[in-house]
Amino acid sequence: MLNTKVDKLSNYTIIARLDDAIPLNTEEWVKTERLLNQVSEFVPMSMLNNLTEAIIAYADDQARRGYLLGQEDLVEELKSKASKIA
Repeated sequence: MLNTKVDKLSNYTIIARLDDAIPLNTEEWVKTERLLNQVSEFVPMSMLNNLTEAIIAYADDQARRGYLLGQEDLVEELKSKASKIA
């Protein structure tokens, strides 16, 4: 149970840091938002909300995985540098 709470807190911390670091005012996001607005004219809002939540969950998971992979790479790089010094 404790690990689950720690994992959730860790994931929340990572997601919060990514949210702060990744701007939403990009050309890609504006295009995505425009397309979602167009689709909303033809699709029930509940379906659009479900789709948006699924996209957000997927993007958050991919960003979290990328962050963790980057941290693993950083650790390996630091280990390599430390072994050269020692």
